[in-house]
Amino acid sequence: HGRGRTMEAMKPSDTANETIDALKWDLRQRLKLLECTLLLTGWVRTGALTESFGISRAQASKDFAVYQSLRPGNLVYNKSRKYYEPAADFRPALLSGKTSEMLEVLAAMRGVDSPVVALAAAGPDVEVLRPMERELDLAVFRAVSAAASNRHRVAVTYQSMNRPEPVDVVLSPHTLVYSGFRWHVRAFSDGHGEYRDFVLARMRTALPLPEEEGVPGKEDRDWHEEVVLEVGVHPELPEPQRTVIAADFGMVDGRIRYPVRRAMVPYVLRLMQIDPEREHPDPKVQQIRLFNPEEIRPLRWD
Repeated sequence: HGRGRTMEAMKPSDTANETIDALKWDLRQRLKLLECTLLLTGWVRTGALTESFGISRAQASKDFAVYQSLRPGNLVYNKSRKYYEPAADFRPALLSGKTSEMLEVLAAMRGVDSPVVALAAAGPDVEVLRPMERELDLAVFRAVSAAASNRHRVAVTYQSMNRPEPVDVVLSPHTLVYSGFRWHVRAFSDGHGEYRDFVLARMRTALPLPEEEGVPGKEDRDWHEEVVLEVGVHPELPEPQRTVIAADFGMVDGRIRYPVRRAMVPYVLRLMQIDPEREHPDPKVQQIRLFNPEEIRPLRWD
């Protein structure tokens, strides 16, 4: 999976596509989950299907057999660990092979009750604005994702915005994070001796270190501890506008308390456009404000 490999080389053949197109919808979804799990973690068991879809082990085994018939040689069985691994020449059968597709799956998994079935054709027209996608190196993404899933270390070449040249760092990733604009990984850095955020798009290379156990994420205090943002309507807006804005956000008396992980404070401030250092002078533009900036000041520039 080198960087020079084109996506065209990863596309299934036309014959395979015809077979895939004939799959029933429910089977197609199960096989997509199988393939996505394999790409994200580096391995997959039948339990991925039985637990997610409530099917029997026998049905899951049949699904694996169907997948192997669609793409012979994609799966390699690890007898000692009793799970399937991707072959060296693995090619996605149902997924495009783009990291953006798998990241969408991760985003959909965030909520326990996330919708998984499309609306009927009678539903309303919907247009969703999305930021420009930052396509990531698939090999890099898979290495980092597998390290986070399996709790081991990964050696990364990282291009920081504070240094002219990339640096080599050894990370123990524990959580992939979408900030509203781009994907990060929260990880312990051996070189820095602390937990930090690393932008996935800035990683040039990533070498898995499966034999090196990672630093557990449970020690990441800034990740597990929360602070409360006091957010309210801009006081210089006229009363009718203040009432409307308060109703939009479900505020009581023009204020709302918004709990946030300490590590995520800078991203939330920028996403909601309430960073005190970036406030717009016009209250019609800066409709809501942060009302407890001193309490979170140490977190804004970490």
